[in-house]
Amino acid sequence: MENEKEIISLIIYVSVLIVILIIFVVSFFLAYQRRKTELLIEKAQERQKFEQELAQAQTEIQEQTFKNISWELHDNIGQLLSVAKMQLNMLQNDIPEDRKKGFEEASNVLGQGLKELRQLSHSLNTDFVSKIGLQESLENEVKRFKRLNFLRIEYNVEGEPYVIDKKDEIIIFRIFQECFSNVVKYSKASLLTILVKYLPTELYVNATDNGVGFDIEKQSEGSGLINIKKRAELIGAEISIKTGKNEGVSVTLTYPTKPSEK
Repeated sequence: MENEKEIISLIIYVSVLIVILIIFVVSFFLAYQRRKTELLIEKAQERQKFEQELAQAQTEIQEQTFKNISWELHDNIGQLLSVAKMQLNMLQNDIPEDRKKGFEEASNVLGQGLKELRQLSHSLNTDFVSKIGLQESLENEVKRFKRLNFLRIEYNVEGEPYVIDKKDEIIIFRIFQECFSNVVKYSKASLLTILVKYLPTELYVNATDNGVGFDIEKQSEGSGLINIKKRAELIGAEISIKTGKNEGVSVTLTYPTKPSEK
């Protein structure tokens, strides 16, 4: 009888020991998995932070480059063209009557070129874009392309305009400045439609052309698309690009925002 009790006690003791061991192993495994998951999350966060910092640095370098080009256009090339126009005007009285018309046309073309150069200089200058804001910057860019007569542009604004973060405004403007430039260079489009919507919780901007489009699968790794997506990520905006061969291109940006004080 005592032997049976001892056996039962031993069984209970061993069972408890096994249960404790199982609990210990499971706890250790769960702790190991939790720590492993935390390390993976930390690594992913560090990578994301590094990529954001890298994208921010690249954006700042690009903006400084744009600013330098703007200064060069305005201060050097712009001044040279201004002097050339002044010299042409000074020579106007010495030109024979039968050549005055052609001379005036050349002077007007030079003046128009100087005006376009200054407008381009302004659109590249970060300080100028920041000063006039997103809506006026987009409108100026639209007017510039309209004067160049590359294609027809329809530009519409809906909602009550409000001010957002200046740095974010510059990035949104750069995204669509690149889109407009791509339309002119590659799309062979005859129409570009631009819509800006000021909604209560987000800013919506869409640019759609009726050009030749492209195969987005083949172009997904292109530097232009990557640059646009990285800029959007920097400001927490969502970017959507819809296209296909002979289907045109539609770029939509939604920027979650709360109206700032004007």
